Amino acid sequence: MVLILLLGVTGCSANGIETGTALLGEGSGMVIGYPNAKIGRNYRFAFPLLKNKSKESISITRFRVASVPPGVKVVGYPVYSVYHTSGHQLAYDDSSHEGGPELDKTPNYAAHPYTIKPGVLSDKYAMVHLHVTGKISQHIKGCEVYYTQDGRSYRQSLNCEFALDMK
Repeated sequence: MVLILLLGVTGCSANGIETGTALLGEGSGMVIGYPNAKIGRNYRFAFPLLKNKSKESISITRFRVASVPPGVKVVGYPVYSVYHTSGHQLAYDDSSHEGGPELDKTPNYAAHPYTIKPGVLSDKYAMVHLHVTGKISQHIKGCEVYYTQDGRSYRQSLNCEFALDMK
């Protein structure tokens, strides 16, 4: 019981990942989505742009959405540069290429961690790539960002919500 209290105080989880506070999600808190999602199609939604509000550099290692409802499968978490996508592309329909350039032909930086210096807004952003497998009745929620700083691992949750509404 004492161990649980200590873990709660330090912010550590059982797997050694602490709760992070170094990131600010620019544009978090809004719902983005498609009002007429179709079964069998792929859609992508952007995580908020990340700003390092700490005094030390951080290395972004991976991304994850916290809540994925039935009817949706996560294909992956590509990472793009605002310089290759004409800015922060919020949503993308793979079938129609609605929303901007063809993302499958755009450099994907997800294979390697990237660094955000102190006080800097990153030029890279993640998207969740989703495949609709069935009827969806809830939104996809919660953007989780994993990073390292000074040799320690962190997970920080950001407010985000993605809608694949079906009529």
